[in-house]
Formats: sequence, C-alpha cells, structure tokens
Amino acid sequence: RSSCPLNMLPFLLLPLVSWGAQLSDRTDNDIASSILQKNYESSEVQYSKSGMSGKEWEAFVQAQLHLPMRKKDNEHHRRQHLARHLHDHHHALRQAHASAVRKEEDPSMRWMHFMQYRAKIQNYNLALKSIAGSQYVGDIHIGTPPQRASVVFDTGSSNLWVTSSECGTYSCKVHNKFHHNYSSTFTDIGQQMDVQFGTGAISGSLGTDVFHLGPVHIPGQVFGRITAETGQVFLNDFDGIAGLSFSELSATNEKTLFDNLIAAQQLERNWLSFYYDVNGHSGIVFGNVHPQLYHGPIHWVNVNKRLYWQVELYDVTIGRHSLRRQGTLCPQVAKGKSCTLVFDTGTSIFTAPSSSAGHMLELMETHREPLCYHVADKNGRQRFCFDYSEYTEGDQVQLMGLDVDAPKGPLHIAGDTWIEKFLTVFDHDNDRVGIALSAGRSRRRNV
Repeated sequence: RSSCPLNMLPFLLLPLVSWGAQLSDRTDNDIASSILQKNYESSEVQYSKSGMSGKEWEAFVQAQLHLPMRKKDNEHHRRQHLARHLHDHHHALRQAHASAVRKEEDPSMRWMHFMQYRAKIQNYNLALKSIAGSQYVGDIHIGTPPQRASVVFDTGSSNLWVTSSECGTYSCKVHNKFHHNYSSTFTDIGQQMDVQFGTGAISGSLGTDVFHLGPVHIPGQVFGRITAETGQVFLNDFDGIAGLSFSELSATNEKTLFDNLIAAQQLERNWLSFYYDVNGHSGIVFGNVHPQLYHGPIHWVNVNKRLYWQVELYDVTIGRHSLRRQGTLCPQVAKGKSCTLVFDTGTSIFTAPSSSAGHMLELMETHREPLCYHVADKNGRQRFCFDYSEYTEGDQVQLMGLDVDAPKGPLHIAGDTWIEKFLTVFDHDNDRVGIALSAGRSRRRNV
C-alpha cells in the first residue's frame, strides 16, 4: 500500500471489464461522460417502478455498476483462516483488558496497561493484517492493447501498484503480471521505489500508461511496477492495489488515480460509490448514483482531514454503554474528546485501537446490543448502527485491535462490513463521505 497503510496490507493489480478494450482508442472525454450520463438516465426510465422481481433487480443493479467487483475465489478458506486468528486475537485482547481493569480504576488510563500486552497483540495483528484485507476485487485494463489486472480498490491508501512481468520472487507466480513491453503507450519514468509494510516489502519502479476503469479512460497514469516482493501477504489472489484516498497520503509526488479521474472531467460529479451485496452484484458507481440503490437520503459527513477518508468520531456505543463517557474511545485522548473514523475498503472488518477494542469486545460479547458509530462535523452529529447479527459472523465479533501511531492515529476503521450495510459515497468535490442504507441489504431483510 502507501508508505503509511492502515492495515499494512500490500496489494497488486490484475484484469477484468470489457469496457477497457472498447474505449482504448477513445480520446474524447465528452464521449465517456455522455456514456455515464446516458446509462444513468436510461436506467431511471426503465427501472423507475418498484416491486421488481429478483431477476429484474439483479439486472438493474448490474446495469448501474460501472466497475463490477466480486468476492475472492478463496473466500471460504480465507474466512476460516480469519476466524481462527480472530479467536486467538480476541483471547489476547480479553487478557489485556481484564488486567487493565484490575490495575487501574480510571478507564482513560487503561491504554498504559495495554503496553505490556501490545507485543503479544501485535503478533496476532501481523497474521490478521495479512488475511483481513478486502474480500472484494475488481478488474481493470492497462496499456495498449489492454492487459487485465484484478485489484483491490482501496480507499485506505493512495498509490497504484501492479505486479510486473519482471518480478521473479515466488509469490509473483500466483499473480497475473503486467508486460510493459507489450504496451505501446507505456513510459518508464526511471524512478525506483521500495516500500516496507507491516507484513512484507516490495521493490519496483514507476511508469505511466493508459488505465481503463469500466467506462472511464485515464491516460498517463503513474503507477508502480513490482519487481520483487517478500511476505506471505503477497500469496493472496489479487494482482494489485488501486489506492483511492487523498494525494496527501501518497508515497510519491505524482497525481493519484482519483486526481487524474477528476482532471479528465469525465464525471458530472466526482463521486465514487461502493455498493456491496454479499448475495448479489457488487461494485463501484462513477458519478451519479441511482437512488434505487439505496433507501432514504444520503447522509453526508465532512472529512476532518485530507489524508485518509476520515471523519470525526464523536462516540462509539454498544447499547447504552458509551466509550466516550467511559474514557475508552481512543488511547491517549482525554475523556470526553473525539477520535477518528476511517472508511477503508481495503479492510474487511471493524478495527479499533487495542485498548478500545478490548473494552468494545467485552461489551459486545456480554450484552449483544447494537453497535453504533456517532460521527460529527460542523453540521451536527449522526449515528449509524449495526445489530449484533450484523457485526458478528458465526457468533464471532468482527473486530480486531489495530494501533496506528500518531500523528495519523489513533483511529477506528470501518471496512467491508460497513459497506455491506451502507452504500458509501466518496465525494472528492466537497471532501465528504455519503452514507445511505443499501437497497441490497434492505431487500434481503424484506424477503
């Protein structure tokens, strides 16, 4: 990922989407823009009526998603692996939390007692971070003629990386590779880059080429070609990572993928909306999002800092229990003060600082009450909640402790579990995040 990734997961690039081949020779931005607008308008006419059958609904959703995404092929095995590691991780959190409670009556000081357990907790984190990345991948096309790559679209980082055909390490054998010599539009910048992650490292060089994301065509995009990689994390079934966060998080001074998407003026609104349906179609919508993909209004929250897609986290509650009032919302943050919530599509589950996670885990397992995130900006506070069944899987709480040091942390992370309930819009025009109840989730509940 970037030089300061959230879950320390490195990702690479692979292929998908037939749009790339169709648009590879187009240079008129107005053509792509009109395609996007036409799709939106025509589908509004065709699907304006309610009460669609299951097949009609799936066809409608598929038509709305400009960039389809799918679950990884080994999802069942990965989930089992994650469950085993979460079991051990939760055991370490419970031990640390119990010790902190015994040693210190003031909850706001419990983070100090977590330090003696932090090494043990972090050992579990290393294993978790290598398997807890997004379960959703999508295909893009690179170069002329287009070469496909399967990538994780990651709002928790800002850089774009692809496995190169020059990579000779063992883990590269499981990935599709980008052959730069096959692309007539590729340019080598000649700049080397080494990036260290929590669970591995990559080396490579920077280049530019044409990128196709569904119907969107981006020429001259800077990206990294991975020529060497170390770490078990790279044995996962994806070929790259497409970072979609702010340029302030980037490991280079080059324009990010989102920056170039804006500069190309191909979208009426510079929005990327993530729609996940565990039992149906999932993907990304560019620009306008059809109102039938969500229920009720879109609730907007202003970003509090251009780094991650992050907002002010006023409180986390489990039932009537408030972490803010008890002083466990964030370590080293004064009682009654706010923390940060990051929306990260590169992470599967919820995370919290270890000391906060220990308290949350106790409350979640004991009371089994709704988990609510209270976010705030200059316009006021809003609350978004998850029932016990929505933040657990197989009766296991989908939460891990993850410590991000200052100045970027401490922080809480909302991963794929969040988007499976709430359609989430990343609005680059106004630096804000939009949240609305996903129509896919509500339809499943009504069936």
